[in-house]
Amino acid sequence: MVKIRLAAPLQTDSVVDGQGLRLVIWTQGCPHHCDGCHNKESHAYDGGKLYEIDELCQEINDLNYHDGITFSGGE
Repeated sequence: MVKIRLAAPLQTDSVVDGQGLRLVIWTQGCPHHCDGCHNKESHAYDGGKLYEIDELCQEINDLNYHDGITFSGGE
């Protein structure tokens, strides 16, 4: 199984991370460590949790009424 490391479970109800109702995928791992970063917990490459790609794809396919997907968090 192919996996991806995410900083958090899928967020399926965001109205502030883009236009309309959004699914947000919070990625894990960032080398920049910017001052004022709002997602410092996403910096470590070994943080977060591993998710199976197939399961994430199924969750995305099961969604209704969403206007798009926003990728946020790490780099």
